[in-house]
Amino acid sequence: MTGFTLAVLLLAQASAVAPDTEVRALTATVLDKEGEPVEGLGQQDVALSENGVVRDITSFKPDRRPLTVAVIVDTSQAAGSEYRLNVVDAVSAFITRLPSGTSYAIWTTGDRPTKLLDYTEDPAEASPALGRVAPQGGNYMLDALAEASKDLKKNQREGNRTAVVAISGTGPELSYLDKWRSADVAEENADLFLLLQVDVGGAGFTERANLSYVFERLAKASGGEYDAILSYMGTDSGLRKLSPYLRAGYRLAYATVPDVKKREIEVTVAQPGTEVRLPIRTDIEAELNPES
Repeated sequence: MTGFTLAVLLLAQASAVAPDTEVRALTATVLDKEGEPVEGLGQQDVALSENGVVRDITSFKPDRRPLTVAVIVDTSQAAGSEYRLNVVDAVSAFITRLPSGTSYAIWTTGDRPTKLLDYTEDPAEASPALGRVAPQGGNYMLDALAEASKDLKKNQREGNRTAVVAISGTGPELSYLDKWRSADVAEENADLFLLLQVDVGGAGFTERANLSYVFERLAKASGGEYDAILSYMGTDSGLRKLSPYLRAGYRLAYATVPDVKKREIEVTVAQPGTEVRLPIRTDIEAELNPES
């Protein structure tokens, strides 16, 4: 059996099923070695241990909850002609690959965070909306992540799973929020983050590091993905690598004991070459005060 171990801090409480027992649920993303969803798994195909103790899995099935997705696109002046040449079509194609019935909105970051297209299930609306935008101003991606995530939660349909997909260059970042606050707010308001960073010039070391920190933290926190590419020409292929994450989730529930502050979970799948992505929360206090 193969597996992928991540330290997981699960904050959500679930209803107890017996004295001193409770059930906790999470979404595990299961991919094969080509990065494609692994289908057909059942409860008998997986095992779970928590802090080294084997736990009973009470349910394991594909996460087929409908999706509500916020797509954030860097439309700052630094994107320049690359926006029309390599971004508009790539993002439009990504939206056509969303699972059927997905409700999505598009946000832009140039000059200020702006909801370009309100929530809709029609993929055909994306391309004309993106085509009307002219890159301008600085990149407000950190602000946009917070604002779009809060708006996403407000517009979430009951029972839906939420995701944020963001594509950003590394031009001058002019957000008002610092990296910690941006990540805090976003993490509180969405289930999954898929993030693509285009490492082009135009920003200083601090601005680039701030963006990388937020993207990496949100991907780890949600069991999502953060990828960096070297050119806007790779936007389409980068987004194609992210698309499977929206279809690869399994909803897993297991019986455990309450009142455990940190839970190190190992999920193993009886299929060679399988990778399991689990959400892992950042311990902000330890990060900010490493000597404490």
